[in-house]
Amino acid sequence: MYYCAQDILEYLMNSVGGGAQDSEHRLLRAAAHHAYRDVVSARDWNWHVTTATLTNPSDNTPPGIGYTLPANVRNVDSIIPPLTSPSGVKYVTPAEWERLNVALPQLNAPYFWTVVKHPTLYDRWMLRVVGSPDTALTFTYTYRRKPAPLRYMGYEEVSRNGSLNTTGLVKRYGTATAFPEGPAGINPYTAEEIIGVAGSLVGTPPASAKTVVSDYLDVSDTMFTAVLSGAEVWVAKMMGKNVEGALTVYNRDLRQAFEADQVAPISGNRSGGIYVSTPRALGYYSSSGPDTGV
Repeated sequence: MYYCAQDILEYLMNSVGGGAQDSEHRLLRAAAHHAYRDVVSARDWNWHVTTATLTNPSDNTPPGIGYTLPANVRNVDSIIPPLTSPSGVKYVTPAEWERLNVALPQLNAPYFWTVVKHPTLYDRWMLRVVGSPDTALTFTYTYRRKPAPLRYMGYEEVSRNGSLNTTGLVKRYGTATAFPEGPAGINPYTAEEIIGVAGSLVGTPPASAKTVVSDYLDVSDTMFTAVLSGAEVWVAKMMGKNVEGALTVYNRDLRQAFEADQVAPISGNRSGGIYVSTPRALGYYSSSGPDTGV
């Protein structure tokens, strides 16, 4: 199942009694937008970790060289140097990086890198490397992506007349007589896909099926639950109602999402066994730790 913005609006219409009136939809759309933004920005989610490469510098003017980062970069975790790098790379603060570029490192020193605001693209970041590396070098880097804000909720005319085919949106197929709803709806979708992504079609759409297109939600199962309860908080806030009850549920769901945001829950950071068999590695002289993952 692909979570999409349509699911948030359907949930709100079921939970807070919203209807098809334009004024109510405006409020529900705003609540969905704000709740999604709050949850995806609440922490550095492991769900959003991504790997990419830096190949063509966009700025060769001193100090160092600069690479324009994609628009969806929230923050950079680390960069991996090419095999020709003698001593790897090391992160420094922007102020340290400026000083290093004045006094260039000695031969075979590591590359030093930092992230600064892009000088001309006001919504972008620039990764700068100091030490005058060859501009042909390619760096691999890991970062956490920033999902785009919601725009299409599935109830706009363009979302239901078959004319919206933007890559990355979720397209759901209903039947020849009914528009598709979420899995909990009276007319659940018969198939769905992410537009422009090969192999993403799930199910078999009927002939002449009506379709609904809405924004993809870049969230895990537990994050989605927090988005729903967060939307209820925003509905209550914008309607001038008491938000304490909804906020309590939202905080609980958000904590559960924090706890579930792991990809190897029992791996921990421990080593040992046949490869490293020192007493401390095997835990003889240290207390056992919790099963924490990454």
